[in-house]
This record gives sequence, structure tokens and C-alpha cells, in this order.
Amino acid sequence: MRWTYSLSLLLLVLAAACSSPKEEPNAGSSDGSSSTSPTTTLGDPVDLGDLTPDTTADPTVTPAASDNPLYIALGNSLSYGIAASDPDRTSFVALVHAGFTGEVDLMNLGVPGYTSTDLAVERELDEALGEIRSRLRDDIEGNEVTAITLEIGGNDLLALYADLVIPGTCASVEEALAKDECVDGLNEILTTFEANLDATLARLREVDVDLPVFLLTLYNPFSGGNEAISRIGDLSLEGEASSPFESGVNDVVREVGSRYAVTLVDIFPLFEDKSAEYIAFDLIHPNDEGYVVIATAVLSAMSAAGLAVATSP
Repeated sequence: MRWTYSLSLLLLVLAAACSSPKEEPNAGSSDGSSSTSPTTTLGDPVDLGDLTPDTTADPTVTPAASDNPLYIALGNSLSYGIAASDPDRTSFVALVHAGFTGEVDLMNLGVPGYTSTDLAVERELDEALGEIRSRLRDDIEGNEVTAITLEIGGNDLLALYADLVIPGTCASVEEALAKDECVDGLNEILTTFEANLDATLARLREVDVDLPVFLLTLYNPFSGGNEAISRIGDLSLEGEASSPFESGVNDVVREVGSRYAVTLVDIFPLFEDKSAEYIAFDLIHPNDEGYVVIATAVLSAMSAAGLAVATSP
């Protein structure tokens, strides 16, 4: 297998972007219903056009004047539930929502294809912030936002894929580590990602300093599969000592999260050597079992933080 293929495929996998265009974000209530359901065709060819989010759709309809507390999910295709057999029931967001004790509404603002820049500047974050503010200021006691889950970052690597991998500039791991252009390209993405994640968390904290935010790391979907690709994934996500990439995407997630006192949910180690068990046949997203693993980790973190949830789906 050519290194060019390995590196480019890895970047697509880590991007965690779906092959179908953006659908409306899901907004539902405690009964598990939602205004829309994702439509996914797995196995279709992925191209950069399909991975560009459509930001022209109408805003999500949110629960109006609800008496119930609200759980908000922010992120990309993982929150949306791509590759789940039934995204309204078996995605990690649906499983976490079902784990709350009592009546809790759901606002799922996950958008397939979203990068950290999209999250920082597009309407989904503004919509979440508006909902947090309105529930803090209304006269309905107990209907505040009870938790936010946030996962983002994989799609940021698409820029490197398009600019350096496809043209052949960084055609192998050895070249990627040796060429300044390749090293600088990834470092630039990491820098931009850090700034965007910092800005997103700062805005959330500005609205509610005590809001429970649960920030997820990224998993390596190739871990336990092809050794070469798995190694590249670990390098990109976790960094490697004595290499130009001593820190990876997950190091940025951990560092920025610590600045804003969010709860880290470390998904990366849970997927190590588990690609055959937890990854769907699109080679990118979790299957139902993988989504259960993510939901279990989130619910465990929520329970440890004092939220009234089950400790497993």
C-alpha cells in the first residue's frame, strides 16, 4: 500500500466527516423524538465538496418555554450520529440523552463536516448560547441547560489533505516528518484549532461560568488495524516524543479544556486496538458498539460531576 494512500486515508478518517451533505440539526424532547432524522448512505465516495458544510438551512426549532432542563450537543458527524443504525436511538448523543434521570429536553446541534472554525463562527454556537441565556433569564425554575457535550477537531485536518497530501508534497510519513512545509502545515492546523476551541469555550463560559461542559478527545479509527496507518493516527492525535509533532490534536483538546474548567472525556484510549470492534464499515465513524462506548464514558463523567444520570446506556 502506498504511503500517499495511507496518509490521505488517515486524514479523511480523522476528519470524521460524512459523505452526505448537511441535514438539519436534531432538536428533540425527552421522549427521544426529533424534528429530523439523518439520512446516511454509507460507502459512497467522499469528496471535498460533500465535506463542506451547508450553512444556508433554516435554524433549528428549539423547545419553546419548556419546563424541562436541556442537554445540548455541539460538534460534527459524531454528535449527528452518522453510521449509527438508528441515530435517534443508537448514536452517542441519543444514548446520553436517554441516560438522564427525569424529563430532559435535547438540542442536537451536531453538523456533519464541521471544523472548529465552523463551530466558532456559524449559527449553531450562537443558537446554543441564546438558549442558555434565555433559560437563565426566564421565570421557569429548573429549565436551565443542564449539560453540554462538545466534540470537534477531526475535520480541521482536511486542509492538510487538500493542500499537501493530494498534490504529493507530503507523500509519505518520512517526507511529512522531514519537510518543513509538511511540519508547518500540521502545526498551522493545530494552532488554528487551538484558537477556535479556545474561542468557543470562552464564549460558553462568558454566558454561564458554571455550565457543565463535557469535552471529548478524538479516537484513532485505525487502531488495531493496519499498523502503519495506526501509527500515523497516534502521531497525529497524541504526538510523539523527539519528533516535530510532540503534541497532537488531543493534547490541544486537553490543554484548552483545562483553561476553562471543563470535564474531559478521554475517548482515545477506549478505542485503542479496537477498530475491528468499534468502527463502522465506512472506516471513519463508530458503529453502534462504538457509540455505546462513547456514551458510557460521557455518562460516567456526568455522574462523577454530580448530574443525575445512569452510569451506562
